[in-house]
Amino acid sequence: MTGAVPHRDLGLAFAGGGNRAFYQYGLMERWWPRLAPRVAAIAACSAGACVVAMLLSGRRSAARDVFQRRTRGLSRNLDWRNLLRGRRLAPHGEILRDVLLAIGRDGGLDRIRSCAVPVDVLSSRFPEILGPGLAAAVGIVGYQLEKALRPEMLHPRAGRALGFEPEVTDMRDCASPEELADLVLASSATPPFTPVGRFRARRLLDGGLVDNVPAFVAERHPAVRRTIVLLTRPYAPSVLGRRDRRLYLAPSGPTPSGRWDYTRPEALEDTVAMGEAEAALHQPALDAFLEASLADR
Repeated sequence: MTGAVPHRDLGLAFAGGGNRAFYQYGLMERWWPRLAPRVAAIAACSAGACVVAMLLSGRRSAARDVFQRRTRGLSRNLDWRNLLRGRRLAPHGEILRDVLLAIGRDGGLDRIRSCAVPVDVLSSRFPEILGPGLAAAVGIVGYQLEKALRPEMLHPRAGRALGFEPEVTDMRDCASPEELADLVLASSATPPFTPVGRFRARRLLDGGLVDNVPAFVAERHPAVRRTIVLLTRPYAPSVLGRRDRRLYLAPSGPTPSGRWDYTRPEALEDTVAMGEAEAALHQPALDAFLEASLADR
């Protein structure tokens, strides 16, 4: 019907994965105009939250320029010599902060705040008895061990068993570009690459320590009937595609950019391009999922 208002019933979940998450941005370059009117809630964690901020702000060019400038000439992702110089072991946190500030400035945050639906970012509260450094180490080891034991795992359980709890914040509540940067960095806090997060005086770690694929966050909203879950690395075909009221979509192979590789900024653009190209690959599954959603109304 001409002029009909689209029914908002979809959740969108953006997984973490460092630079690999920019595969999701490539998909959204193709799909966002179609999906946006139907989305009822967005959920993201870690680098997926950076992708969402860039998408909603319309500030991709500014973010890309800052990233390329700040990584120019970078030859090491971890430089142990920095410990002797009183500097951070890795440059990722400072670079990512500059990228996020560029995303939030010049109207970027205003466009994020004007989004019609929740834009929830998942971070992790950690057991205070451990302290942030030990908690990060324990959480990462637990996640990697669980992944090794359960190679088809989509949603980790180890983090919650170890005492990590979800902290969810609507990105639209950020009052300044600096708060936006704080929030996304908290959701991405994975020492030693990025420092322990601080958002409104609370110390936080990477949301992936609770669940790197935060579909449950979008599905907390009653309007969400179905969820499209965007992954950032290949998974076994047996766990992909439509699973009840979720559609899991993943790269067909390894992305050009590694998770924490800032030494090859061109690979980040290649990762976006891979997502754009594979939008056609996933199109039949997306179409069937959206049609099923319409039929269920």
